[in-house]
Amino acid sequence: MTTGPVSVLVDASALRGVAAGSGVGTYTRGLLAGLADQPGVEVTALATASVQLPDGIRRFRVRRLRLPPRGEVIQHSVYLPTELLVAPGEVFHNPGFHAPWGVRRPWVQTLLDVIPLALDDPDLAPLRARWRRFGPRYREADAVIAISRHAADEGIRLLGLDPALVHVVPLGVGPEFAPGDPGAGGPNQGADPPYLLVVGEYSTRKGFAEAFGVIAALADTGHPHVLKLAGRVHDWQRAALDRLLVGAPRPDRVEVLGYVDDLPSLYRGASVVLVPSRYEGFGLPALEAMACGAPVVAFANSALTEVVGSGGILVADGDVGAMVDAVQSVLASPSRARELGEAAAARAATFTWASTAARHAEVYRQVAAR
Repeated sequence: MTTGPVSVLVDASALRGVAAGSGVGTYTRGLLAGLADQPGVEVTALATASVQLPDGIRRFRVRRLRLPPRGEVIQHSVYLPTELLVAPGEVFHNPGFHAPWGVRRPWVQTLLDVIPLALDDPDLAPLRARWRRFGPRYREADAVIAISRHAADEGIRLLGLDPALVHVVPLGVGPEFAPGDPGAGGPNQGADPPYLLVVGEYSTRKGFAEAFGVIAALADTGHPHVLKLAGRVHDWQRAALDRLLVGAPRPDRVEVLGYVDDLPSLYRGASVVLVPSRYEGFGLPALEAMACGAPVVAFANSALTEVVGSGGILVADGDVGAMVDAVQSVLASPSRARELGEAAAARAATFTWASTAARHAEVYRQVAAR
């Protein structure tokens, strides 16, 4: 039984390449920062020399070639089992999607979502095939940390996880996501033109088509707003997004920004942040927007109901008309927008990386003590 500090090896491969700007990169970064301040836990990150780590996190240096995203995944999966034979740590934690093989020590696996298995989307066919190969490995982990109750239930249903080994630990939000100057008069004061915002990498499930319907309806009723889309568009998705834009009812009201470094300012400037996604394992953009005090309108589905809760407006899943009505109710009343922003910030304040890290540390200790 472990009596002193528990030593943990965390796979930090999501902090390089394309993954660094995605949700799993944000999670890994926030978790390591929180663990650095956790008593009784000594953390080593399995990372390349170029990856920046928080103070207090040790590095087990690995070498990787720069490859296309799929090649990097294959490369990491091949090298990792050998590295795990010599890397330090009583417990190994993989915070990414691809459950590894060849783990010969107590192992904690994060479950972010099972979207390719849950959605019958032709675009997800390649990912679905990969999930069918590595998904069963989740059952080999000594503990699974699910980032939402919804993700946990889906993992139990679709992966056959043992409910007794699944721990629900919500994600956090960084201090850079905070409300702006309260004296500015509320969201989006001075933006020209005013805008609605959707944040997320493009995919069919993200609900861009529904968002296009919302902005078109606002334009038809005389609102000057545009819709800004912030998030990486991968090369293989570009054609699909272009087709969607061509068929949009008001493409002149849509701005595709691509990847944006300063998301907090973008959130704070939005009249409303839309979350039209049809399925989320958690929904970090919703939480980040709430933390910035932005009014949030989201579809009530998957984990979004858990995350948004009383911090935004939830409308029936897929109901564009209801989303339009909710947005108009915010735009028509500055006081309503302020109230929503205050409620959003208050709810988001309950999601911290310190709390996330503390609950991870509890799971590490439990696994180490078995």
